[in-house]
Amino acid sequence: MVTKDEASPMSTYYRRLPIYLLLDCSESMAGGSFDGLTLGLATMVNELRSDPMALESAALSLITFSGVARQLVPLTEVFKFNVPRLKLGSGTALGAALALLESCLEREIVKTTREQKGDYKPVCFIVTDGEPTDVWEAIADRIRTTICGKKANVIGIGCGPDADLDKLRRVTDVVISMNDSKEASFSRFFKWVTASVSSASQALERGGDRPINLPDLPAECLEVAKKGVARNQPEAGRHFFLHARCLRNGGFFLVRYSLAGTPYKCLGVHPLDDFDMEGVNDAKGPQIGSEQLGDPLPCPYCKNPLVGACSKGHFHCCPMITEPISLTCPWCKVTDIYGYAAFGIDGGAG
Repeated sequence: MVTKDEASPMSTYYRRLPIYLLLDCSESMAGGSFDGLTLGLATMVNELRSDPMALESAALSLITFSGVARQLVPLTEVFKFNVPRLKLGSGTALGAALALLESCLEREIVKTTREQKGDYKPVCFIVTDGEPTDVWEAIADRIRTTICGKKANVIGIGCGPDADLDKLRRVTDVVISMNDSKEASFSRFFKWVTASVSSASQALERGGDRPINLPDLPAECLEVAKKGVARNQPEAGRHFFLHARCLRNGGFFLVRYSLAGTPYKCLGVHPLDDFDMEGVNDAKGPQIGSEQLGDPLPCPYCKNPLVGACSKGHFHCCPMITEPISLTCPWCKVTDIYGYAAFGIDGGAG
C-alpha cells in the first residue's frame, strides 16, 4: 500500500499491516485440533491472497511453541508467504514464545521517523489450549505493560475447556474463549482471523491510523472471555502423554490419558508422521506409577493391545503377554525379556 501525504515531508513507503500468529503446537493439540490448526492456517493464507486490500498491505509471521518456540516464518508479505509444515512437540513454552514475539517486534517492525511513516500497529494472535510449562510470568507482565495497546494489539485465544484464561489475561486484556478444540472450531476461528485482516486492511486504506473495528465473533464457537469470571477448570481436564513406537514398523504415536480419577483412562492414540523431540526433557509431566494407567487403546499401526517399556525406558506397543517373551525395542534396538511389572513413568506434558 502506498501512503502519501503531500503536506508532509515524510517519504512514500509501502506501509505494512503486520500480523503475528503464535500457535500452540503442544501434544495436547493432537487429533482434530492439530488438523484444524494446519488446515485453517493454509485456508487463511489462500483467502488473503485473493483479497486485493490484504494482498497489498498485510504481512504475516508465524511463531510456534511446544517444548521450544520457533519463528517458522519471519514477517513476510502475504503474496510471498509459504505455509510451513507444523510439527507437534512436548510442552507449552509460552514464555519462550512471548520473548520471541518481543524480539521479532523490535527487529522486524519499521518504525515511524521524521523522514517516513513506518508500519501500522501490529496485531498479534496467541492461540493456546494448555498450561504453560516454562517460566512465563515476567515476560507476560512485560508484554502487557510495554507492548499491549502501545506497540501492538495482542489478542489471546484460549482453545477448549482446559485452556487457562487467567494466564492469558496476564498477557493481555483482550482474551477470547473457544468453546471446544474441534477441527470445525479452528476452521471458524481462522475464517474470523481472515475477516479481521481483511477488515483492518480496508479500514487502513480508508482512514490511515484510525482505530480498527474487528468483525463480530462467530457466536457458535468463540466469545469474549468475561473479566472477573473464573473459568471452571477441573483437574479432570488435564492430560498425560506417553511417546511410543510400533513394534512392527517403528511408527511414532502418542498415547493420551486423562488425569481424572484412577486408573487413568486412555482417551486416544494419535499416529504422527513427525514429532519435535527438542525440549521433551524440559516438559515432563508428573511421575506416576504404571499401575495407575488404565488399559490403552490398540496401537494405531499394528493393533497390538498393550504398551510396554524396554530397560532404557522407551515405550512401544506390545502383544498380549501370557508368559515372559523376548522383544526388541523399536527405539534403541535393545532386546529384553518382557513380563508384567509395576514401574514409575515420566509422561509428557501438553
